Amino acid sequence: MKLESEVLEVTIADLSRSGPGVARDAGGRVVFVPGAAPGDRVRVRISSLEKRFAEAELLEILEPSPERVVPRCAVFGRCGGCQWQHLGYERQWRTKVSGALHALARVKVATPAELPREEFPASDPWNYRNRIQLRGGSFGLGFYARASNEIVPIERCEIAREELNSALPRFRDEAIRRGAPSKLELETGEDGQLSATWNSGHAARGFRQVHDEQNLRLRGWIASRLSGGGVLLDLYGGSGNLSIGLADRFERVHCVDIGAGRLAERPGAPDLPKNLEFHAADVGRWSARSIAAMDRGGRGACILDPPREGCGDALPAISALLDHVGVGELVAVGCDADSWARDVSRFISRGWRIDSIAFFDFFPQTTHFESAARLVRV
Repeated sequence: MKLESEVLEVTIADLSRSGPGVARDAGGRVVFVPGAAPGDRVRVRISSLEKRFAEAELLEILEPSPERVVPRCAVFGRCGGCQWQHLGYERQWRTKVSGALHALARVKVATPAELPREEFPASDPWNYRNRIQLRGGSFGLGFYARASNEIVPIERCEIAREELNSALPRFRDEAIRRGAPSKLELETGEDGQLSATWNSGHAARGFRQVHDEQNLRLRGWIASRLSGGGVLLDLYGGSGNLSIGLADRFERVHCVDIGAGRLAERPGAPDLPKNLEFHAADVGRWSARSIAAMDRGGRGACILDPPREGCGDALPAISALLDHVGVGELVAVGCDADSWARDVSRFISRGWRIDSIAFFDFFPQTTHFESAARLVRV
């Protein structure tokens, strides 16, 4: 049996959707190696052992894979933000799509060849983030290292918009004056205006998708999948990112989230549709208590975009509300393939049928992406 800290030489055969390269040792045990590329022959040190697999630290690349590329970022491998800068973008995207399809297969959701499927890889896999969160101190500004509270100082971020990179020098000086610990959330708005928030919680100014171009594509795909009429329930809807543009196609829009409407309250925000109502509430509790308040058996649609962990315990209440209202179309969006697939499967078990799927790369150079499915009642 392999012991922790043992050094091995292995060849990377594949890439896992969670990021590491995948190899097998001489005994057939699966070994996950962060930072490795398919085709690499590497020397690794076993860092942890489980019954069916091991995790290893990459010590040396003995023979690089033809798929390996030179990372653009000077701190790639130390900064915890990106996992895949050493891989070409096509390999990244194919791994994401196959991972989502595998997640659906694991929960027995069929995706036959004839099922409509659209893919939206990023047109440019660099300089896309409109918001970054940095840590400051006497060193300037930096990001957390992978799986650590250690700070990796940076000069620029290769996946951040150039407006943010151009502003880093002056905020670096301010971080040095403030001293440690400090936290900076730097954002460029859709209007190009730069905003900085010091020492506040995550997304203190309201949650917003970090990739504007892909966000527009997701909005467009959802708009093309909903026929309109009746009530639109935008659950986990934030400030109505996915529903505001659809309000003229529905009689009433309910946008529900813990922080619902926060972005829409900013100075200079556009006027909201008169038929849009925000509900700053827990989605599961709001769904349960709204059954008695809403008309039964009408017509409508639902957009469901929960956090990374999915709907969880809220799903039965959500399902009951959709049944009561008479919702016949549901678009389920998710940023974690396993949670998203699990939610889709749970709705299918409650009388829905998957009608089409789509995948959107909001986060090139990382393992994250967005999946979407349209479901209709059987």
